[in-house]
Amino acid sequence: MKKRILPMFLALVMLLTLLPAPLASAAGTSVYNGTNYSTDYTTWRQGDPAWGKTPLGDLHTFGGSGCLISSIAVLMCHSGAYDPASLNPGTLRDWLDKQGYISHSQTSSQDALLSFGQITYNTSPRFYFTNQEFFSTDTPMADIALRVSQLQASGYYVIARVKYSGHFVAVDQVIGSDVKIFDSGASAKKLLSEYNGTIGGLICFKANLSGKDTVLPAFGLPTAPKVADLADAYGTGDKIAISWGAANLATHYNLYVEQKQANGSWKENYRYHFYVISPFSLEPLPAGTYRVKVQATNANANPWTYTNSDWQTFQVKQGHLTVTYDANGGTVSNKYQLAQAWTKYQLPTPTKNGAAFLGWYNASGKPVNNSSLISTTTGHTLTAKWTNTGVGFHKNASYNGIFWDVPKNAWYYDSIANVYAYGLMNGVEPTKFEPTSQVTAAQTITLAARMRKLFVTGNGSFASTNPWYKAYSDYALSQGIIGNLPADMNGTLTRQEFAAIIANALPNEALPAVNSVPYGSIPDVYRSDASIYKLYRAGILAGNDSAGTFLPNAPITRAEVATILVRMADPNARVLFSLS
Repeated sequence: MKKRILPMFLALVMLLTLLPAPLASAAGTSVYNGTNYSTDYTTWRQGDPAWGKTPLGDLHTFGGSGCLISSIAVLMCHSGAYDPASLNPGTLRDWLDKQGYISHSQTSSQDALLSFGQITYNTSPRFYFTNQEFFSTDTPMADIALRVSQLQASGYYVIARVKYSGHFVAVDQVIGSDVKIFDSGASAKKLLSEYNGTIGGLICFKANLSGKDTVLPAFGLPTAPKVADLADAYGTGDKIAISWGAANLATHYNLYVEQKQANGSWKENYRYHFYVISPFSLEPLPAGTYRVKVQATNANANPWTYTNSDWQTFQVKQGHLTVTYDANGGTVSNKYQLAQAWTKYQLPTPTKNGAAFLGWYNASGKPVNNSSLISTTTGHTLTAKWTNTGVGFHKNASYNGIFWDVPKNAWYYDSIANVYAYGLMNGVEPTKFEPTSQVTAAQTITLAARMRKLFVTGNGSFASTNPWYKAYSDYALSQGIIGNLPADMNGTLTRQEFAAIIANALPNEALPAVNSVPYGSIPDVYRSDASIYKLYRAGILAGNDSAGTFLPNAPITRAEVATILVRMADPNARVLFSLS
């Protein structure tokens, strides 16, 4: 503990290297410099987060040297002269510093000294210093308690010098031969006797509840509200949400919008809103450039005072709107996306530890993905859905055009690039994919097994076996992907045969229905082909025409397989449709 020499009358040392203690249950909260604090003044600590880091003098902080100011603030509220919702150790420090009562020096021993003797009836009529008494630190505790009792009976509010005048505590009341205290230090002692042997004097103040308040009016100017950053651009369909933190001494807030004119000037008060509450939503604005500010107002000051936030400028684009992504417990790279109405756009894929993404859903509970046309003109929120049956798929590789037989203008280029990135398919050779080749039963079971294991565990590798597909087929059998092995593992499959296997690659929860496809509605598929209907409903298959024709007996190519696997891995790639 640092100790500093105390001048006898007007200057007091306030250096105390103590840490903050946890607050007791608060009667309420208020705000100082944008940070909440408890209005239960009995729990105030000099290291409170609201004011603990505030500078005191040039070299010190309130948390280290603010015990005396804290004690005075406690007694100002304890006396009833001040409301702890408005006055706190921080605001008292601000007033004292503004009055010049706190020293500033580059010499540590001369820095942060409080000339409390200047807190007189003339400078602070509601609560002021009267006198102080010194005595030996050997003075019996009972004698000190008696003297405190006499002073309180005469209407004085008392602060005790403890730790050889290195610390100060506010006095609450005398209890027998002891004194109950309000200790702003980290130790937060309850009784003065806990400092017995180090107590060297008493400082006395008086309160005048009818006296003029000269402290708070000096700080009638509220702090500037801290407004959350806005986007650079919005759409004409957006209700722009403005949010801000509480400002010290603010009683209410106003919001002003200005519009930029063709000549570069700003049209003042284009829109204004009084007594607004954070967050506040602006009604949609026409296309143009705007700036907005929030004004913190103190109606308790006479006259009223106010402080403005900085301007934030943004554009509003015609025919656009903002899509907000609620990851619902997960994370998403871009929480907001500016999109054009009546178009399709690429949705982000969120992630969540221990869960698999099932897709985005709008407020009506309907699925939305990359195939969705934005059919609204107003900003809206999409919410992610998840399943805990697996961990989902992640792109762990980059496709750099390594397959010479996959041209960039081919309809299947993106599907092959993505299925490679997901680690679900490779080429038949290092640089050859053979997109038009058919797939065999062994290859299909391998794909299904790899997909299931990747989805469930995040690892799709298998041990080498003989024949090469045995590890995959054994896994597929154990997982119920297939009931038995096909007679010809090397034979090529039809579209129907492929669908019957791949439909079981993922748990049912991973393939929620996003389309209404009643049994019997697919022209060339039997009602009994449940696997095909499952894939249609999940948006994995969509048919070859508007009627949803499937061509079940036709062969299936590697390019088509890549498209199906990507839709299974990425809910954003699934197809939303209605059969005609």
